[in-house]
Amino acid sequence: MNSLDLTPDGIAVVTLGNPPVNALDAPLLEELTGLFERLGAEAAVRAAVITGHGRAFSAGLDLKTVPELDRLGQRHLVGAMNDCFGTLYGWPKPLVAAVNGHAIAGGLILALCADWRVVADVPLEAALAEVRVGVTYPVAPIEIARAELAPAVARRLVLLGEALDAEKAETLAVFDERVPADQLLQRALERARRHADLPPQAFATTKRDLRVVALGRITQARAGRGEPRLSAWLGEEMRRAAAAVLRRAA
Repeated sequence: MNSLDLTPDGIAVVTLGNPPVNALDAPLLEELTGLFERLGAEAAVRAAVITGHGRAFSAGLDLKTVPELDRLGQRHLVGAMNDCFGTLYGWPKPLVAAVNGHAIAGGLILALCADWRVVADVPLEAALAEVRVGVTYPVAPIEIARAELAPAVARRLVLLGEALDAEKAETLAVFDERVPADQLLQRALERARRHADLPPQAFATTKRDLRVVALGRITQARAGRGEPRLSAWLGEEMRRAAAAVLRRAA
């Protein structure tokens, strides 16, 4: 589903490929986890860029399929999210997000895992829409949002489900810079190369120390401890809200 290209100077370009909007499901998340674990161990890889195929970076979980998951399927998906987001947020090398389109819910969390976030200046929605569809956050997504967003911005996005366009998201530092769409990948690669020139051991250690609180909680959740969503996650409220969203989109 996802593709990987490696530049001659050691920048891995990972492209999400789950059309039409790169929805996140357990197989895609598990594939990303394994891919970044391998890239982290390869000495030839100095940094990475993550982007999306088509008109979306990622629109998050698929509301057509998630409400139908049984308890085992829900636990599987929660575990896959904690593993994937935890792996990317703690990845020891520089990671740049090239946000080419909509970044919604888990899709925006994926972008927030990056050390630098470049967004295309196109009509798009950047939102943490979970509360709007009756979904509560597993540990990794809420910890990353808490760590990466200013408190007032987290209140608006996480608690109230506000949606932002590219300009507003840049102004609020959800994204670090906004560029024309045809310059997006070039700019992301430039940033990745710049960050890859930092001393790698110092970078990895400092990144781990900077994120130690969030990563510590995520590590516990990945081990099956301190993750309330494993016992109960998707309820009837979510199913009704998701159905209403799908009706409006039809």
